[in-house]
Amino acid sequence: MLLNAEIQESVKQAWAGMTEPVTVKLFLKSGEESSQTMQELWNELSTLSPMLAIEESTQSPSGMTPQEMEGAVSEIWRGGQFTGVRYLGIPSGHEFGPFIETLLEVSQGAEPGLTADASTWLQALKDPLHLQVFVTPT
Repeated sequence: MLLNAEIQESVKQAWAGMTEPVTVKLFLKSGEESSQTMQELWNELSTLSPMLAIEESTQSPSGMTPQEMEGAVSEIWRGGQFTGVRYLGIPSGHEFGPFIETLLEVSQGAEPGLTADASTWLQALKDPLHLQVFVTPT
């Protein structure tokens, strides 16, 4: 067990507000210790809310080559649609809280909190944009 009873209870309370089912597509890299750990974490998390489903695959996620996968990759889906949220590796430490919150927000259909200027700029893009967000305490 990766999550103690106190953390499990906190996650249950946070996810009590989930309104729509969320599916996590978990892409595992065979033989990787981080893949095994991530699989165990998702299996534990899936028992904490009936609104969370896990689908496992040994294939690479779309848009990623097997070489780009250094370990487990988790994609967050809602209503059969990929949300664009993809986690690489294990969300531990300071990453765990935002990870749990992201699943809640996706379930609730939250839209990104963008300014009108940012939204207009993004809509005007003609070429694909690869955006990465990193969570760090610093």
